[in-house]
Amino acid sequence: MLSVNLHRLSIILNATKNLPTVSSQAEILSEEIRTAIEDHAIFNSSATGTVVYAYEIDGFGGINFMDDANVPSLISLPYIGFVNVTDPVYIATRSAILSSRNPWWFHSPSANQSGIGGPHRGLNKIWPMNWIVQLSTSTEASERVQLLDLIKKTTAGKGLIHESFDISQASGAGFGRLWFAWANSLFGEVLLNMAMTEGELGAQILFGQNAIALSIEDVMRS
Repeated sequence: MLSVNLHRLSIILNATKNLPTVSSQAEILSEEIRTAIEDHAIFNSSATGTVVYAYEIDGFGGINFMDDANVPSLISLPYIGFVNVTDPVYIATRSAILSSRNPWWFHSPSANQSGIGGPHRGLNKIWPMNWIVQLSTSTEASERVQLLDLIKKTTAGKGLIHESFDISQASGAGFGRLWFAWANSLFGEVLLNMAMTEGELGAQILFGQNAIALSIEDVMRS
């Protein structure tokens, strides 16, 4: 995220013809961070049998592979603008994250749902925010429809997205934070992006087959 935002800062400064030295320094640091990640935080995982991104490295060869439901995270790399959803290393990383290879991924056979939590709330606590980021990075219509259904049915009847709840609660009961503005705002952003996207990954999911995506003018008028 820092690499991406330093690059964006450089673009803004260049466009406004302000602080050229700062702009140059920002771009250099952005590239240094990206190069360091590509050189040291991509590894061959014996657990996954694929090349994936590390969640953390210690600079001494130590690697931690996991993911957390918050943003930034490994699954959110396309959302924050670091990679494209079609990047092979990201695809392999995303697949590993959404499985038991991620110690903070939980599955409940009884509730028929899976999701990612994190150290902040502990074991078996999943965050709907993870589903929202998963939705934004999905390239399959069926996955997007499934995630929208999960988000819809796990509000515990409140119609709001909560911070976390126990994976075994199919309705999202026993949630933490009645109103979690971050997740609700993020969901609105992802839905708006889908509504403005043509085809089966966007407008057709929300509005029906052959639906036309909204334009920015449509959004502003509404």
